[in-house]
Amino acid sequence: MEPETIRKQSLSKAKKLGYPINPELPLLGDIALRRTPEQLLDRMLCLYTCVACSYGFPKQLGWTWLAQEGLLEKVTPEESLYLRNKDESPVEKFQPHVETIWAMTWVGQIQNSLEFDQTCTNDMVRLFPNLKASASSEAFRSKCHMRSLEEIASKLDLAYCLHWAITHETENQLELPKKPMRLLPYIIINRRHAMEWLFCDEPWDAVPMDID
Repeated sequence: MEPETIRKQSLSKAKKLGYPINPELPLLGDIALRRTPEQLLDRMLCLYTCVACSYGFPKQLGWTWLAQEGLLEKVTPEESLYLRNKDESPVEKFQPHVETIWAMTWVGQIQNSLEFDQTCTNDMVRLFPNLKASASSEAFRSKCHMRSLEEIASKLDLAYCLHWAITHETENQLELPKKPMRLLPYIIINRRHAMEWLFCDEPWDAVPMDID
């Protein structure tokens, strides 16, 4: 699908969801996936462990599980500080990343829903290895099959357009429409982050998130 066609669909969906649109935004252009399914899985499992810990799972056990799965070299510096209790940030720091993970599970076809008028499901934890039981990630990994470039690009383009919209509203102090289809800004931004990472060579904590 051509970038112009993807953008036309994104603008139509954004408008239906109640967001302002900007037909002048740059198109995605010629993009290619830069991450393998294995890289997606490693990143997803590391982030999931941090999220689990932010909701009460013991950090030491989380660190031990990552070691068991051979993932310690895959955690980011920020995640390492958090899990080793050397990060003084609030415990809620990683909680918003449930939506980042939700986008990643969609990319890997572990689940089939990534709608921008719906949050992740309450039972998302059931998709992942049982950390409390020190379950292996082998079965989880076997479920992962990367979606097509076209599918991911379409969702990324919509997330990009919505990110521009909420930033535009904030900067111009526009009153947000009271529509049930509107998601909280962090959900849009975190989902976009997950997908932008797939198309760049930058580290996880340095993914470009330009909006113009």
